[in-house]
This record gives sequence, structure tokens and C-alpha cells, in this order.
Amino acid sequence: MENYHFVIIANKYESSQILVKSLRAKLVALKAIENVKNPNIIFVIGGDGTFLKAVNSYNYLLATVKFISFKCGNLGFYENFSAHEIDLVLAWMTNNNNNFQINHISLLEVRVNNKVLYAVNEVKFINLTTTLSCQVLINNELFENFRGSGIVIATNSGSTGLMKSLGGAVLLSSHNLMQFHEIAAVANNSYRSLNSPLILDENHEITLKSMKAMDKLSDVGKLIVDTFDFSDKLSDRIIIKLSKLNLQVLEKMPNNYSLLARVKKAFIQD
Repeated sequence: MENYHFVIIANKYESSQILVKSLRAKLVALKAIENVKNPNIIFVIGGDGTFLKAVNSYNYLLATVKFISFKCGNLGFYENFSAHEIDLVLAWMTNNNNNFQINHISLLEVRVNNKVLYAVNEVKFINLTTTLSCQVLINNELFENFRGSGIVIATNSGSTGLMKSLGGAVLLSSHNLMQFHEIAAVANNSYRSLNSPLILDENHEITLKSMKAMDKLSDVGKLIVDTFDFSDKLSDRIIIKLSKLNLQVLEKMPNNYSLLARVKKAFIQD
């Protein structure tokens, strides 16, 4: 067996914790090493919230690590296996058979305070207490002066979340796209913005910048990357673009359960 270093991220449900114990015992029996700091395989047991937590926890390893996710929670857009398929997955780890493939999921790259963060679903810059005011630049060209409750930028896969609730498009394209949308934009004779979804590709870079040179963005709003708050001492700008880095997630091959089928099951099918 390849020298696998693993970690298991799970929700608190009793069924998930039972699965954790069983999976850990099987991995140890196969001589895999539990390595919380530097794994090359991350097992996720739960729903989409648990998956996003795992990605956030290991943002610094996304170039090399692979994710294997088991559905044991609520909505599961990112969960590819059921609990009874553990042995199938372990067989892939020992034999590298051709029944599985690595799916590459788009990420948003967020540069703030000289740090790089990655988002699977979306990036939000919001202020639900007072009016958020910031400049929006695309490829360093001023696009609009925004005033409202917030701005959301989502990936293809993230378009089924908050973006859909805001009236944005659900993106099923195989092309690498991101979607920009405003939350409760102010629209009157003094202030105007696009106030409509905007689809961009890997050739575009979005910069959110303070209106006033002396203002810091931490005084203006909160930065949420997926579901995690990174608002502490924000500098004067946030730079967001589609990353050249992709999330590596194990799935069955062929995967007949398409994103379209997942969207239908989650939002349309009885």
C-alpha cells in the first residue's frame, strides 16, 4: 500500500462518529498513518458544512492533498460515497484500480493582508448593520462604487448556495467561471450600481477597495470565505480571482450522478 498519511474530519452525529471509529481502525490495519498536521488524504464524514470546514482547515495543503467524502449529514453536493462504500474506497487506496477518478473542483483565490485563502463555494464581503461602501475594480479598472449590504462572488459549484438564494444563476458550465452579485444594493438618483449577476472567467480579477484611502476594509465590512470569518484587521483591499489550483476529490467512475442531477434532487424533485 502507498504510504498514506490521513486525517478524518467529521460532524458530531452519532452515526458519523461510529463511521469514524470503523474507518480509522481499517486504515490503521492497512498501515496508513494518522497525521493531523500534514496528511495527503483527508476523509470527510458529514454534509457540505463539514466538507467546507475540512477545506478551510487544510487551505495550506490543497495543492497536494486529496479529499474522500462520505455523506453523513444534510445537503451533500460534495459527498461522493455512502457509509457502506468504505471498503470500496480502501480497495482503491491499496490497488489504485480504475473504478475511481479524481474530480477537480474550481477554487477562488483570495488575497488579503499578504495571505492567500481559498474558497470552494463563495466569498462574501458584507455589512448587515450599516451601509457597506466600497469600490469594485475588475482587472484594475473601476467598475462601480458599491453601496448596499454586501457583495458575493461564487464558483460554479457555489452558485447553488447563497448565490441562488440572491437570484443569481446556477452555473452548470464545464468552463471555469465565477459569478459576482450584490446584496441589497442602494439604488436612487445619487447612487447606482449594476445590481445584476455578472459572470466572469479566469481572465478577470476582482478588487474590493476602500472608498477613502485612509479607511481600512475592516472598518467597512466583514470578509467571509465560505463560512469562515477573516475580517480581523483587513487592509485596504481584497483581491479575488479564479485559482489555478483545483480541489482534488475522489469519485466513482463513471460518475452518473451529475451536478444537474444533484441540483434537481436538492431543489426540484419531490
